[in-house]
Amino acid sequence: MERLFKLKPLEQIVVQFILLVYAAIVVFPIGIAILNSLKPNLGEVYKAPFALPSVWSWDNYAEAWFGANFQTYFLNSAIISLSCVVLVTLCASTTAFVIVRMPFKGSTFLFGCFMLGVVIPIRLAMAPLFVVVKSLRLLDSLLGVILVQSASMMPVAVFILTAFLRAVPAELEDAAKMDGALPFEIYWRVVVPLIRPALATVALLTFVQSWNEYFLPLIFLQSESNFPITLGMTQFRLRFDVQWHLMFAGILIMLVPTIIAFLLASRQFIQGLTQGGLKE
Repeated sequence: MERLFKLKPLEQIVVQFILLVYAAIVVFPIGIAILNSLKPNLGEVYKAPFALPSVWSWDNYAEAWFGANFQTYFLNSAIISLSCVVLVTLCASTTAFVIVRMPFKGSTFLFGCFMLGVVIPIRLAMAPLFVVVKSLRLLDSLLGVILVQSASMMPVAVFILTAFLRAVPAELEDAAKMDGALPFEIYWRVVVPLIRPALATVALLTFVQSWNEYFLPLIFLQSESNFPITLGMTQFRLRFDVQWHLMFAGILIMLVPTIIAFLLASRQFIQGLTQGGLKE
């Protein structure tokens, strides 16, 4: 594929310099956090925050993990995030398939409702949502948070998958119809493999957003045993208020799953963002 535009050597140097500066701005705070998380005491963090540790204290991570009940918070976040990924990818992909490949009277209106969900923040509907969750007896439960967070991510997921699916030719699906395949067989065996990059994009965005979500669990959860890691960090701060070396260790533990998720899905993620806008 030909490049859309070509840069002169000087322009390439300028672009690369800007990207390097941006990368340094992003990586620098993480590097400082890693260094300070390995320092043996708070005094060393205050005296030399940019220096290497005098003693590399890897035990800080174990103390942060076990000392603040991090394993419970981590497990709750994993349950919420992975459940949201499964629900959103399944529901959004089937919805996009019906809207694009099986349009019906009112499908355009339905798609418009999802687009309103993209524009209107879910925080404006917090009061009625709280009443609904409470009436379903899902308050202070992981299931209630999973359903609310999944619903909040559905509009963007439907938008991405619908746009992607509209750019995918329907010839393979027509051939499957001629062979007598049922709609679900067409969706599962033909459509899902074709939209895998978009599904990876939706899954990654859903995982990162649900893992980092603070506001919704704060509203719908009261028991500390149900807290995800975002709320757990508040309890962590109360226990290790001024011990910044342990705070840095806890923050880095919280960052690890999102970094791993992006590394695993980065290729599919980038392909999903770009492929829908390309034409052969």
